[in-house]
Amino acid sequence: MIKTDKQLSSLRQIRAAIEHFHKVDYECAITLAAAGEGQIKEKTGNHLFRLIRKRFSAEETNLVVNWLKHASGPYNAEITEQEAVVTITRAIQKFVGSFEATHPDFEKFSEWAMQKGYTNKPMTEKAK
Repeated sequence: MIKTDKQLSSLRQIRAAIEHFHKVDYECAITLAAAGEGQIKEKTGNHLFRLIRKRFSAEETNLVVNWLKHASGPYNAEITEQEAVVTITRAIQKFVGSFEATHPDFEKFSEWAMQKGYTNKPMTEKAK
């Protein structure tokens, strides 16, 4: 048995998502990041998920996440690195915005994403 809370559980899931991402286990990375993101109560609307939702429907925003969780939809799918990066970014930014905290794994992932051109600013900016 373990004792946990929403912050610790979310942190563990997002960190595990990052580990799976680096192993190219995108299905696991996306599912864990989405679960971690889903545990967090929004404290601010200034994170990637809310920005995406201003432009896309709920269905479009979570298309891959829902495909991974449910039997509905086509049997086959192609999941890109970008989809995994976006889902992990959503989780990190919501975590940082709500708990006003970061983790070294978040920092490393953020640096990697900036080097690869996925983002031009640190995902953990407000936590520093």
